[in-house]
Amino acid sequence: MLKEEKVLLQRLAIVAIPVMIQNLVQSGVGFLDTLMIGQLGETEVAAVGGANQYFFFIQIAFFGLNSGSSIFLAQFYGAKNTKGMRKVLSLASSLAILMGALGGIIVTAFPSFLMKLFSSDPQVIWAGSVYLRAVGVSYLFSGFSSVYSGAFRATGDARTPMVTTTISLFTNALLNYILIFGPGPFPALGILGGAIATVISRILEAFLLIVISLSRKEQFIPKEREDFRWEKSFIRDIAKTGLPAFIHETLWVIGSILYKVAYSRLGTGTFAATNICLSIQDLFFVAGLGLAGGAGVVLGNTIGKGEMKKAQEWGEKIILLSLLTGIAMGILEFILGPLLLNFYNISPEVLSTARKGIFALSFILPLELLGVVIMVGILRSGGDSKFSMLSEIIPMYLISIPLTFLGASIFRLPLWALMLVKLSETVTKALVGALRIRSGKWIINLNDKRN
Repeated sequence: MLKEEKVLLQRLAIVAIPVMIQNLVQSGVGFLDTLMIGQLGETEVAAVGGANQYFFFIQIAFFGLNSGSSIFLAQFYGAKNTKGMRKVLSLASSLAILMGALGGIIVTAFPSFLMKLFSSDPQVIWAGSVYLRAVGVSYLFSGFSSVYSGAFRATGDARTPMVTTTISLFTNALLNYILIFGPGPFPALGILGGAIATVISRILEAFLLIVISLSRKEQFIPKEREDFRWEKSFIRDIAKTGLPAFIHETLWVIGSILYKVAYSRLGTGTFAATNICLSIQDLFFVAGLGLAGGAGVVLGNTIGKGEMKKAQEWGEKIILLSLLTGIAMGILEFILGPLLLNFYNISPEVLSTARKGIFALSFILPLELLGVVIMVGILRSGGDSKFSMLSEIIPMYLISIPLTFLGASIFRLPLWALMLVKLSETVTKALVGALRIRSGKWIINLNDKRN
């Protein structure tokens, strides 16, 4: 038994650690970006926070598309079904480019309207509109990068997307400093400079992934005209499992935005504190994203090989590992989170609101982390994406979000109390998900459908 646990931990680590590092760098640079923008003032923090909700939306839609395709890619890789991998990636990348182009057009054409959903402050609306008009083109490249990064991870290579994302993010951070503040001969472009830096860094990431894929002649690269011919039966099978994952992520991000809309009703200062709190929590949530990524690949490959009993045993062990990791991360956030607030140039009122928000988020973090591993990592790896979607979205939309709006609009609860309302969602989905895994009904060999 100990030998099996050691094998599981080793396989998880191969994928999970690079994903954790990638997300830690991403969250760290996101924290640094918020910190730089914060030097311009609370209005700019609120503006970029609101504007980035639309990239957050399109990014999660990409993640949903990536999750849906990765379910098949991981199992096909385990079954050595190269032809199936190429077809899946050709479809996913085509959809990602289409979605990115559409999202970019919308935020570029209607920035003021979109910003008014988060603020009634004219200065916040104006600053956010400037940012959206400039950053919209980057969506096109982000979608492509998301899908190709997922393809690398599905084959067990999490190192490549970690490296390309790290290069891109550090480029973003450097350009942020240069273009926002204008040291030396460079112009100080403020919030516009941050948007330009983002566009350049995302183009760079997509370029690196293309070059590496082609130079290595990766087996998942579509290379024949046949790879782009998607039969009705193929699309039907992909949609049956992949579409719920896409819808799941899309509805989840809409729900996340709705939470922020509720928080923003308490004023610009509270909305600025919300963005700061969430950027700090991202630093401690990376362990959950790493475990979810590792679980998805390891269990998907195992199921693709036909080792169902092993997948069931490993899935149950990953639940316990995730809960223990979540508790550790929650404690770290409780201790270190308030210290990070000292780097921000914000008023004492916003600082106090953010500090209490950090304490609330650290209390929720263990169940949040467990939930993402169960829903995104374990259930989806077995093709059980429809159950995963319903067990998370139903409590979110029917219980937690209505209670949050009620608390913000009617009872005028403080930010920390509104954040704790989310426990009604996290407790429910963690319990339901764990029971589903225990039943064994989540395991479906998708490769059988393509043979």
